[in-house]
Amino acid sequence: MDELELLKKDWKKQEASLPHIKAEMLYGMIHKRSSSLTKWILIIAILEFIFWVGLNVITSTKDSIENLKSLHFYKINIALTITNFAIILFFIYRFYKNYKVIQTTDSTRRLMQKILKVRRTVNYYVIYNLSFLFTSAIMVMTAMYFYDPKVKKLLEISENGQGSITSWGLVLLSAGFIIILLVVFWLFYKLLYGILLTRLRRNYKELNKLELND
Repeated sequence: MDELELLKKDWKKQEASLPHIKAEMLYGMIHKRSSSLTKWILIIAILEFIFWVGLNVITSTKDSIENLKSLHFYKINIALTITNFAIILFFIYRFYKNYKVIQTTDSTRRLMQKILKVRRTVNYYVIYNLSFLFTSAIMVMTAMYFYDPKVKKLLEISENGQGSITSWGLVLLSAGFIIILLVVFWLFYKLLYGILLTRLRRNYKELNKLELND
């Protein structure tokens, strides 16, 4: 009888430890997934940066430079480009820091905090890119309106009653183009980062359940 009682007690001890072991395994899996998702955010941001730098180099031809100078936009474009790339590099640095921190995080609550921070950083990054695109488009359209010979000629023809587009019509057309451009880029970022952020959110919810069960 004594041996049987000892065996029962041993079973009870093992059963009591099972939930803790299961929680540790779940945390390990979520931690690994979160680290991998953060790494992919970093990789995509780097590839995106390389793409835009490459595109800027390819499109910087003699004709395009002369065109920008005729619009009195060449120096402004250089300043905007340098500022934009510097800010994107700052975001990439933040993505890298977030990835390294998540890799070494060793508690459920801290991992939850870091996941939220990663999500906020990505959202700020997308908002910045869309804001920069909007501002740049407005500035380019304004420069074209005042300095582009083709636009000036088009407006002159319209004023003489031989054209169908007015100044307000041109403004509305430009606004429509900017809105479409923003929507396209928003969908692009939604597809690019949205899936990763959705999975990070799912990880956060699972960690929250573990935290509540502890």
